[in-house]
This record gives sequence, C-alpha cells and structure tokens, in this order.
Amino acid sequence: MKSLVIRIAIALVFNAITLWVASVLPGVRLGAGFLWAVVVFTAATLLIKPLILAFFRRRRDAQADRRTWLVTKALTVAAGLLATLAILILTSIFSNGFAISGIVGWVAATVVIWLASFIYDFVDDGLESRAHQLLGGTTSAAGTGKP
Repeated sequence: MKSLVIRIAIALVFNAITLWVASVLPGVRLGAGFLWAVVVFTAATLLIKPLILAFFRRRRDAQADRRTWLVTKALTVAAGLLATLAILILTSIFSNGFAISGIVGWVAATVVIWLASFIYDFVDDGLESRAHQLLGGTTSAAGTGKP
C-alpha cells in the first residue's frame, strides 16, 4: 500500500510539472483548477495509457512476423501518442484548470507531454526507491523499489 501511495505521489508531482511546462506552448492554458487538472490527468494516465498500450501491443505481437522492426517501433510510438492525446482530451473535458485550443496547441501538447512520459519512465523507479529509503522502507535488490 505504501508503495502505491509513493508511486501516485511521484506521478502527481511529475504530472504537475509536466502540465505547467506545457502551459508555455501556444494554445495551452492553465486555470484556477490546475490542481484538479493534475489529479484528472494522473488518473487518466494510470487508467487509460495501460489500456491503449496493451491493445496496440496485442495487435503488434499478433502480426509481428509480418512487420519489420521499424514498423513495430512506429506502431509503438503511435500508440503512445494516441494514449497521450486521449489523456489530454479527458483532462480538458473533466477539469477547468487545463485547456488546449487550436490544432497547433493539441499537436504540440501531445508531443511534449508524450516526450515527458519517456523521462518519467526512466526516473520513476529510482525516485520510488529513494522515497522508500527516506521513509525507512525496504527496496528490492535490483534497486527498483518494487517488491
């Protein structure tokens, strides 16, 4: 349970920073409900992204023998961008603290936030492990912080 709370707390902080950075893009605006937007964005990320990526992964694996490595990677990137776009749409619909307008805003926000998700994927295990150490918890031998 403690691990889940730490993981969600790290995601909330990282997503707040990501949305704040994205607000400098043309067509992306933050409002008074920014904290609610972060909660909605984080919930959507934790729920929607794994579903979309799993769907694409199953389709990709079912036809892997017919595709080249490059096509497989392109489909993986497309799945990530589609998941990010879906998360941004949900966040803008269900919160008044985050809004995107114009095609340039939607494209730029999708790409920037998708790129930020790569950074998050690289640092989240290390941050979780460090949080466990600071809170007196145990970490696995691999240093990932996952039991």
